[in-house]
Amino acid sequence: MTRLDAPPIPAAETATHGLGRDTELLSAALNDVLEEQAGRVFASRLQWLFRTAEVVRGGDAAAAARLVAYLEGVPDDSVEPIIRACSLELQLANIAEERERVRRRRQYDATGAIQRESLAETARILRSNEADIPALVAQLQIEHVLTAHPTEATRRSVLDHQWDVAALLDKLDDPRTGVSSRRRLLDQLRETLTIWWQTDEVRRVRPRVEDEVRRNLFFIEAVLFDAVPAALEEMERALDTRLVQPVLSYGSWTGGDMDGHPEVGADTLAGALALHRASALRLLRERVDRLARAFSHSSLRIPLSEELAASLENDERELPSAEVLRRAHREWEPLRTKLGFIRHRLVNTGRPRGREPGYADAQQLRRDLEMVLAHLGSRHVALGSIRRLLWQVDVFGFHLAGIDIRQGATVVRQAASSLLPGFADADEPRRMALLTEALASGRRGIEHDPGGEAGELLRVLDTVALAGEAYGPQAVPAMVISMTEQPSDVLAACWLAARAGATSLRMVPLFETRGDLDAAPGTMGVLYDNEAYRNHLRAHANRQTVMVGYSDSGKDSGYVASQYSLYVAQERLSAQAGDAGVVLELFHGRGGSPSRGGGRTYRAILAQPEGSVQGRIRITEQGETVSARYSDPELAVRSLEQTVSAVLLATALPNPPIRPEWRAEMDRLSERSRERYRGLVYDDPDFERFFAQIAPIAELSELNIGSRPPSRNRRRGVEALRAIPWVFAWTQNRLLLPSWYGAGAALDDGDLDCQREMWRDWPFFRGLIGTLEMALFKTDLGVAERYLRLVDDDLVERFWPGMREEYDLVVERVLAITGQSGLLDETPALQRRLEHRNPWVDPLSHLQVELLGRLRAGRDDARTPLLATITGIAAGMRNTG
Repeated sequence: MTRLDAPPIPAAETATHGLGRDTELLSAALNDVLEEQAGRVFASRLQWLFRTAEVVRGGDAAAAARLVAYLEGVPDDSVEPIIRACSLELQLANIAEERERVRRRRQYDATGAIQRESLAETARILRSNEADIPALVAQLQIEHVLTAHPTEATRRSVLDHQWDVAALLDKLDDPRTGVSSRRRLLDQLRETLTIWWQTDEVRRVRPRVEDEVRRNLFFIEAVLFDAVPAALEEMERALDTRLVQPVLSYGSWTGGDMDGHPEVGADTLAGALALHRASALRLLRERVDRLARAFSHSSLRIPLSEELAASLENDERELPSAEVLRRAHREWEPLRTKLGFIRHRLVNTGRPRGREPGYADAQQLRRDLEMVLAHLGSRHVALGSIRRLLWQVDVFGFHLAGIDIRQGATVVRQAASSLLPGFADADEPRRMALLTEALASGRRGIEHDPGGEAGELLRVLDTVALAGEAYGPQAVPAMVISMTEQPSDVLAACWLAARAGATSLRMVPLFETRGDLDAAPGTMGVLYDNEAYRNHLRAHANRQTVMVGYSDSGKDSGYVASQYSLYVAQERLSAQAGDAGVVLELFHGRGGSPSRGGGRTYRAILAQPEGSVQGRIRITEQGETVSARYSDPELAVRSLEQTVSAVLLATALPNPPIRPEWRAEMDRLSERSRERYRGLVYDDPDFERFFAQIAPIAELSELNIGSRPPSRNRRRGVEALRAIPWVFAWTQNRLLLPSWYGAGAALDDGDLDCQREMWRDWPFFRGLIGTLEMALFKTDLGVAERYLRLVDDDLVERFWPGMREEYDLVVERVLAITGQSGLLDETPALQRRLEHRNPWVDPLSHLQVELLGRLRAGRDDARTPLLATITGIAAGMRNTG
């Protein structure tokens, strides 16, 4: 075999920071594993790939030719091992990055310095502005909603291995770890990496809805259940205030999101509710057990009140099966005995024993815990573990996370048409009149099963009504109506829910396309003026949640136009709700990628229109965003801190007024960028063929990364394609086209001085440019150009020169606006994090091109390794969908 020359890898002692040390340590451990599992030649060849890819990044054309030539000639039996090794290196690089973030947070804590975007910094800003902090905190309502969108390609088994590696790195980073302990930890690291290497990265079976439910529960159970009270404690400490409400809550779409998903219905909702309930009760039992072991208070040291004595006697009568507790000397350790009875009731709540009672709801549990709290006789103990448990009861209750149901407006119309005579053929005013009368009179319409999606929606609403009785109204709090176009879509959903007895459901219209966003205030205005809908709002404390969709608006109009349409819609909706006396909560359907609203949550919240936050916000957490934020308890607390901080600041501090010339420029930018984007994506009849050839969109449907189909219906093409696989495909080929196309021509046609002023003084525009800059940095035209070999020559000539020109134009303009010489120069740490993965992503991209060519030429043996490149690139790019 010919020797392949390349620069040496830096020795471990040259690493000057934790990220470098961890990266090199992990690579060295993996190299040991690969030498054992695949041979020394394979391991050395992999190191050559990395070194050569680094040199190529430096602009060495000869090295690029050698790299491509080697990858194109890789023997069939070596392709998949190389892909798996590169993918594993990328995931280890991600872990090293996360440990660096944890390390940096600990350094701030150790030195007492104030970290940016922390609650400590927020408190300082609020005090300097003389803000009423207790009043601000009292109105906070922040909810994160975990969804099951298939942007996360990582299997649960792999997640477990990632957690094990991160834990071992944490121990190795501890300065107290001695030589022998370090040797043992490194042995454990190699063991974990070996098992991971022998684990299949690609799912052989598409996950079921239940699998997705369990995946989200994994993050709640393993991290969030304890991270939330830690974040609330930090709030009280930093803001020097006492929380009178939990301020944080969690929701979920898994199990209830029917929109375009034939496998979601009444059965999956019932199953998800049962899983949530079982997990919540188990977690609470475990925490009560810990308290019971710790609370050894003697009755000689604390008073035994008449209330507690009576409560214990009542427990004995009602819980005869609690033999151990009945025999316990409750007069000696009354609190431990009471906690034992509490645990027993929690067991009965999940698995009733005869006529023994459990808890009807979480409030009953809270009252029992408050009784224990009242007998502690110590502020130190009262503010410790029992306080954290009370917060967990408040935030997670017996439901853990409320499950929204979601269905498209088209299905809602079908259901109403089949049940309400005259609805199907009526115009919009007549439909509103029919629904208003039906709600006022309690009319049920025709009693029959319409079948199909409409029939399943009715069964789901029946399940919601039953769930309200069994689990409480918080278990299924809202119904999201996707693609809401007119007021009757919302009022029809309201009538269908009332007809089923699911009156606890809040109606949440979802406005997604630009046209729907523009029409949203008109739609909501009609509803606010409708007496039947006002009655619905009164039953929910005049609270209206409106969801704005970043995904479909981005796919429909392009990044710049989408962001501004969302901004204007929120401005108008907020002002309208205030005039109508309605408490508006905006629900942001953000994804991970820039074109779907991705980017830094902190900056995004601060960039919201004036008056649109008011202490309330609901945000989706999708795909790999969940892993990125909740993979580590300390990072989870940091993420929660950033969100709370941003909401507090957005509520307390006004944004600068928007000057008329800024708004005029933004109107022009939006229209010009949308025109250019749609001219390419929707108006050119050949673009669909170009997209199908340059991106692995057809092959993505074979990757078992989510239970949902990639399209909303059986039609093919860009129009029918969901926003998530649309973005995912463009991330795979490193072009990220939806995140920037159209912005170059629009920005270049405008007034540069005005744009610089907007970037400096308008948080919305600064955030827009910042997210655009990150997308441009992650775009790699050199790699993307390799995919052109898969495209017909006539299509390459038609589309590629314009794409290159648009990319160069937008990069040049962004740098001119920000005054930088290179993208992300102002954030060198982010630059390093994004760059240090590239030498492992690049070989995967080149191999993907080769394998796509083989598969499309009829070589079916290329299918499995190709799918492995998709998961590997997704791991490297991270915000893929």
